[in-house]
Amino acid sequence: MTVGFPAVRPLVYAPGVLRDVFIATLGIAAVAELTLQVRTRSEGARDPSYVWMLAGSFAGVTLAFAAATVHDRLPGPPWLPAVAGIAVMWAGFGLRAWAVRTLGRFFRVEVTVDTDQTLVDTGPYARVRHPSYTGLLVFYLGLGVCLDSYLSVAAAVLLPLAAVVNRIAHEERTLRRELGEAYEVYMSRTRRLAPGVW
Repeated sequence: MTVGFPAVRPLVYAPGVLRDVFIATLGIAAVAELTLQVRTRSEGARDPSYVWMLAGSFAGVTLAFAAATVHDRLPGPPWLPAVAGIAVMWAGFGLRAWAVRTLGRFFRVEVTVDTDQTLVDTGPYARVRHPSYTGLLVFYLGLGVCLDSYLSVAAAVLLPLAAVVNRIAHEERTLRRELGEAYEVYMSRTRRLAPGVW
């Protein structure tokens, strides 16, 4: 046990500053995401991939918290997963916010294309085609790490990732159809979620 920290694991369940920061981070992210969902909904849009995104995120987070009770702790002192996880959560939150801001009025939570939509390839979109999803997955990774469990990390990332992969397939079909050759060229020089990987 590290001096100054309780033996409770995950540490974000123990009273103290790290728990307070973890809860505040979750609260800020939840309010921001709910606001985004409300403000960027498209009237009458039918997008099955949107339902899968919600289901994958909800299931992943729920199972991650449930798995935190299993004793398969991450290596290192108890404070390390909490500190590292919170930092990763904020990195993911920041990337998603940057991606949403860069798209501006073209960002929608459903897959739709405005009649005057142009290809955005600046900011994080210069390197990856779906940085808002990358940010979301990084946030969930940080959440799993905070919960100090290999199973929590797997649940927090893999279930939302399955939904994101489904969403990307649907979104790219739509964008290729609507934006044509410009999007094809953009696809040829960028990766989907991680530069140089995929």
